[in-house]
Amino acid sequence: MSNYVSPEYTAVRHILTAPILAERCTKHILDEDFAWDGLLAESEAMSGGQATMVRVALDLWSGERAISVWDLPQRLGPTAFDRVVEAMHLYRGEELPVAA
Repeated sequence: MSNYVSPEYTAVRHILTAPILAERCTKHILDEDFAWDGLLAESEAMSGGQATMVRVALDLWSGERAISVWDLPQRLGPTAFDRVVEAMHLYRGEELPVAA
């Protein structure tokens, strides 16, 4: 394992370790990758919002267009939506915004 952690990995991990996902997703987080088959199988038994977050993570990781932008405000509650926005900042290599 290298010491470098890509912004993409950091962003995806940020989503998958959200409190509403961590219990089911942590076992599928690898050192430099993710076990997507397991994550997607796990997401089939999740709530709509949780499954949306997994698809957002997949889309950030692979560019597969697994999710529509429309889904974000429609399917995510405020906390999950904020977590995804934070992940976008991390993906760009930015620091997380400081809460006011």
